Amino acid sequence: MILFRFSPLRHATKTLAALLSFLLAVGALLASCANDDPVNVNEINKQTVLVFMPWTGNDNDDQGLYHAFQQNLDSIERAIVANRGYAGRLVVFVSTSAQASQMYEVTYQRGVLAHIPLKTYTGHSYTTAEGIAQILNDVKDHAFALNYAMIVGGHGCGWTRIADWDDYPSCAKRAPLPVGGEASAYPQTRFFGSVTANAYAIDVATLAEGIRQAGVKLQYLLFDNCYMANVETAYALRQATNWLVASTSEIMAMGMPYAAMWRYLGSATPSYGNMVSTFHTFYEAYPTPSGALSAIDCRQMDALASIMRNINSRYALPQAMVDSLQVLDGFATPLFFDLGDYVDHLCANATLLSDFHAQLKRAVPYAASTQTLYSYLYDHPVYIPVNTFSGITISDPSTSSVAEKGKKSTEWWKATHEE
Repeated sequence: MILFRFSPLRHATKTLAALLSFLLAVGALLASCANDDPVNVNEINKQTVLVFMPWTGNDNDDQGLYHAFQQNLDSIERAIVANRGYAGRLVVFVSTSAQASQMYEVTYQRGVLAHIPLKTYTGHSYTTAEGIAQILNDVKDHAFALNYAMIVGGHGCGWTRIADWDDYPSCAKRAPLPVGGEASAYPQTRFFGSVTANAYAIDVATLAEGIRQAGVKLQYLLFDNCYMANVETAYALRQATNWLVASTSEIMAMGMPYAAMWRYLGSATPSYGNMVSTFHTFYEAYPTPSGALSAIDCRQMDALASIMRNINSRYALPQAMVDSLQVLDGFATPLFFDLGDYVDHLCANATLLSDFHAQLKRAVPYAASTQTLYSYLYDHPVYIPVNTFSGITISDPSTSSVAEKGKKSTEWWKATHEE
């Protein structure tokens, strides 16, 4: 048997040598730090906003919302000039054709606004999770920030999946020209004309996965798209963004009033209440007074789902009551119902209902709607009276073929129903 004998003198010698080595290393580190310029945390960019405007037309002559996007960008830039700059950085990704996109940074220095080219893209990989992740990684490389926010321009139909539409969106048609061939007098919405080529549509799950792959959690995600303030969408994006700013219904073709809203969007500390109130004030005075906008705290969605699961385990809405619900879309067979009104009809337990509304208020602290909402999905407008408005929709009671195909596959459904 071999014994290892402990020697106090040898142990003390080794300890002293280790201590001397440590002190030498610390000294070298301090000397190195002394030669470096100190880091001023106040000089680190606090926020970068990415304006993401992918192609919404087809391969031929339909340019979709491209011209509306240019007007939106002009509005943002007017706000920057009027405010003599802004605190963060602004990066724009815009598709100029079906197969070409560009990324540039908007700068404002000494009274001069400029576009700084960053990168060009070919194809439409931006419709994939990997392509979206690449764009976000490019933004991080060129305009690093402590926080990132994203504004998405385009057409929208909520949580629904492109694969579940026979002709996406099957009900969006161009208005027929009246006698004489003059353009339609009906105001257009962002759903008007819509996506005529499925290849350029992006599912919510794809967007969420792309953000996840980029290793980013957004400060906010604003959808300048119709029908995106759904409980299904907010739940699917809860790991991708802290806040979701979106509409329960259709948005007029001009989109967000960026000239007035930019001070709240471009701030390092965004004001969600002011975003909503500014939008509401603008569209109250619009020639066609119609608009709904909500700011949803996605960090509250898990708690909301937990209460909703409890309610669903106890109650089921009779089909006869569906016609009594507040509808917030213009589809012939409604897709999007007001969530608060739906639960009011569904839940008969006063305590549980009170708990639900308290959590709903935490999840949607800011929401506003005009008294009437406007929809232009068919060959004539539809005006929707708003009697109750919680700021977020649900598709659970919908009998639309699209809802029947897809709603049970959403994360929200799986989290709120016993299977």
